[in-house]
Amino acid sequence: SSGINAEYGEKTDQYFSALEKFENNEEKLMQLKEIKVTVYMCKVCNTATSRLQDKCRTEGHPVKKGPAVKRFFRCRGCSNRTDVVGLPYPDHHCGKCGKSAWERCSMYHEKKGPKLESERLILRGEDVEVNERIK
Repeated sequence: SSGINAEYGEKTDQYFSALEKFENNEEKLMQLKEIKVTVYMCKVCNTATSRLQDKCRTEGHPVKKGPAVKRFFRCRGCSNRTDVVGLPYPDHHCGKCGKSAWERCSMYHEKKGPKLESERLILRGEDVEVNERIK
């Protein structure tokens, strides 16, 4: 019996330590609003990308490799996300809603799943039929 309890305790400790590591990584990603990356700047296409484009490689374009900062943004209109390399703000409109109102956000994109019944916020209380109140 004590061997089973020790094994159960060990497994729960492993489970919770893995969860703790995952949460620590999430917190670090939530704090990252920009990262340093290596960019490839093509002189012919006049683009800066994080990977060397196949077109530039096959056509032999002169490419310069250098450091840059990648920043993360979210659209204020629809919460669509984008990132830019080497620019202080995005130079394009939102592909979803067409607005150009960007705000800085973290690298981490929080996943929103379905809400549980206990998580729903009801400001005025439960809706109850009038006939039920009279009873």
